[in-house]
Amino acid sequence: MKRRNDISGKAVESHVEAFFSKHPSMRGRELLVAYSGGMDSSTLLTILAETRICPLRAVHVVHNLRPAEELKIERKAVITRCRELKLPLTIATIRSGTIESLARRKKIGIEAAAREIRYGVLRRCALRFGIDAICTAHNADDQLETLLSRFLSSSSIDGLAGIRALRSIGEGISLLRPLLQVPRSAIELYADSRKLPFSSDSSNFSVDYRRNRIRHRICPMLDREFPGWRKGLLGTSAKLATDKEALDDILGKALEQCSFETETAKASMPMEVFGELPESIRVKILARWISNIAGEGRLSYGALTSALDAISRGASGVDILGARLRRSEEALEIMPILDFHREDGYFFVIPSEGVYRAGPIEISLSWSGSRKRQNGGEGEAIEPDGGLLEGSFSFPLRLRTRKAGDAIKSSGVMKRLDDVMKAWHLDSGMRNIALVVEDGDGIVALLLSPIDPSYREFEKFRDYAGPKSGRRLSISLKGA
Repeated sequence: MKRRNDISGKAVESHVEAFFSKHPSMRGRELLVAYSGGMDSSTLLTILAETRICPLRAVHVVHNLRPAEELKIERKAVITRCRELKLPLTIATIRSGTIESLARRKKIGIEAAAREIRYGVLRRCALRFGIDAICTAHNADDQLETLLSRFLSSSSIDGLAGIRALRSIGEGISLLRPLLQVPRSAIELYADSRKLPFSSDSSNFSVDYRRNRIRHRICPMLDREFPGWRKGLLGTSAKLATDKEALDDILGKALEQCSFETETAKASMPMEVFGELPESIRVKILARWISNIAGEGRLSYGALTSALDAISRGASGVDILGARLRRSEEALEIMPILDFHREDGYFFVIPSEGVYRAGPIEISLSWSGSRKRQNGGEGEAIEPDGGLLEGSFSFPLRLRTRKAGDAIKSSGVMKRLDDVMKAWHLDSGMRNIALVVEDGDGIVALLLSPIDPSYREFEKFRDYAGPKSGRRLSISLKGA
């Protein structure tokens, strides 16, 4: 049974216009448009280009998960369309095997790994071009499929509140979805009426992927057996989004009663305050604390509640994802600890200079004066190596092995760590144990000398415009 169109093809443009009327601060700002070449993104790109609501730059991400010939045809079509629309285009190609490797390492699906890497690419492109808004073509059907997937995965209210039409994704960048209220059927009508050129992704028909099983099997069954399910599910999600706003307000007020130590990444809250909070808020506070310490590390709801249950039963402390949760009579506090992030790598949070040990690994950080050399008769000049310049970073530092999508800003551009090490002609063994140094603003340095002093020439530091004459922090990592 063919579903009735809720919005005519001609009305799609008005929905895009309505989005920018609702969010006037977005109008006129340069947008980075994620352009897959498919029907949805082709429709969005065409409307934005023809209405001239904002200046545009298109980015096409090649995931390398499909046949090479199909990708070649798609690439040609994307280039042709951007030329027709007179838009600048960036094509970013993900190395074959990268997505699969991330999926195995993080024990997530291919779809989730591809999404994580894709958004990392889009963020880096936005930073590279000085753009602070990324635009994607998610539509109402995507919203419904996402809600079904999250419901079946036992998601929290954060997930069931649905995809947001506008949100921040960090580093001063906003994510926009102007088509989120438009059903795919209306986009099909629009594309057909305009005879828009677009490519077809063969992977969209493979039921190997969870979203495709929902799209091709579950949604048609619901359309047949429960015709009003789409409106009902979207209505439920909208109500949950309102409830989430109320919970977020309570969470914000609770976090105001937390104390944070920037240098040590330690956080605490009076026990009498913490104990009076609803369980859902306590879980969110713990998740927020751990996120501040472990960055992208994620824990299940069960793991978070188990840690809090142990504390409530009288345990004085619990170790959880690189952090130690500790209870005293007066307060509940959390602080970083040395912790192995995964079996084939390492992950440490270092609050200050000193010597730290975890199993067979010893990490030593110490300050030294700047190293100088004679500069031909023109006096002294600072050596370019010798550790991290004082002022170029802030504690706490995260010392870890690389992960997919890592990049460092060097000479004014973002450079992928994989590309840097490839240019160094390092074997895979050295690449896998290379030291990534990270602070709250991103990656500070990529180093091999802390692990093997004979590799001192292999160093890459983040751009730093401050004084070069201060102290330097030397790092030594033994036993990795």
